[in-house]
Amino acid sequence: MALKSTNILATYMQVIFDGVMDMRNELLRLFGMLIIGVVVLSATQEALALSNNEKIALAKSAAPDFISKNATVLDEDGKLLSQGNNDWVCSPGLPPKYENPMCNDPVWQALMKALNAKKPFSTDTLGFSYMLQGDAPIDNDDPYNTDQTTGAWIKEGPHIMIVGPKGSVDKIPSSFKSGAPYVMFRGTDYEHIMLQISR
Repeated sequence: MALKSTNILATYMQVIFDGVMDMRNELLRLFGMLIIGVVVLSATQEALALSNNEKIALAKSAAPDFISKNATVLDEDGKLLSQGNNDWVCSPGLPPKYENPMCNDPVWQALMKALNAKKPFSTDTLGFSYMLQGDAPIDNDDPYNTDQTTGAWIKEGPHIMIVGPKGSVDKIPSSFKSGAPYVMFRGTDYEHIMLQISR
């Protein structure tokens, strides 16, 4: 009789244990789904956080007012936000953080178009770009590197960028640690001079 009672108790305890484990697994599954949902929702909300007027203001803050006030403003996807009447084009930067707004003259517009399309670029004249709000983290050597465990990464503060004919950067160092002018993307079609304004 005692053995039978023990077996019944063991079976009962096993049923309870199995039920608890099933509930635990279900709670873990639901918790995982909740975390994923929060992350996706947060990213979506962050990407949609700026109105068009806020994007325009952010884009124009990348350059001095005497440049940006009459500049055309394009969204990150190329959509026209504000039509200007000079040769400059400003952008609020890339979502979700919009931490790299910039204003480009025609030469730099051509450089950015080539860089984004991974196509060759060259110029026989100087080109200028303002990034007075700073930049997102970027590899100083490779414009297409997204792995921050490799390369020479920097998160630059306010700066001006200058691009010129091939060879015009040859005598300028690539090191960005001193604060002096340096070369970004050396050896590529997109190599240019970085002029740090503050750090």
